Amino acid sequence: MNNKEIILAIDSTDIKEIKNILDELAPIISNVKIGPISFLSNYQSIIDLIKSFNLSIMFDFKFFDIPNTMAESLDFLFRNNINIFTVHSLAGPTSISLLNQKLIEKEQSFAIKKPKMFCVSILTSFDQPEMNAIGLSGTIKDNILNLVESSINAGADGIVCSGHEISLIRENFGDQIEILVPGIRFNSDDGDQKRVISPRLAFEKGANYIVLGRTVTESKNRKDKLNDIIKSLK
Repeated sequence: MNNKEIILAIDSTDIKEIKNILDELAPIISNVKIGPISFLSNYQSIIDLIKSFNLSIMFDFKFFDIPNTMAESLDFLFRNNINIFTVHSLAGPTSISLLNQKLIEKEQSFAIKKPKMFCVSILTSFDQPEMNAIGLSGTIKDNILNLVESSINAGADGIVCSGHEISLIRENFGDQIEILVPGIRFNSDDGDQKRVISPRLAFEKGANYIVLGRTVTESKNRKDKLNDIIKSLK
């Protein structure tokens, strides 16, 4: 394990607060995750701020649209030091395959390494009743296996899943795919993510990356908290 495998989630609308977090933690981390909460309130300013700290970005917008619309959004990723971006597996193999093809083409035209495409299987906020409520039949396990297999075959670099599905994916697909795990907690009964896991257990089960969010950013001493987590992984 090295610090590049830990991604810090920046979920604040306050650009000054984001800068404070990065001032404190950027010497320790290499990657940050931004999504709608932080990005839509700050647009390009948050990208420029992160670049000033020389950090790589996980752009977590979970693209889910028609293939051409998503493909036309890729230039932004190449221009802004995006290391990982997310797409819903439910967007389907046609979309994922097209995105993979376009990423390869743009890697050549931009002459820089393409960002990794990670497909989101079932959101970590979902439990079985929630999944059934939107019309997905079968168990969470069944749906994840189907979505992961489809995403791998379409060219995805990685899968975003709950920590509880890491072993399931490794047992069925081995090292064919990288695994990124959000919902990292020490207490499983807080927050809005139901299928959570501890940092150490996530890596032991076979995760390639973990995302740390409120566990660190809402701590009274963020730096000490992050260092304690890193020490616990050694």
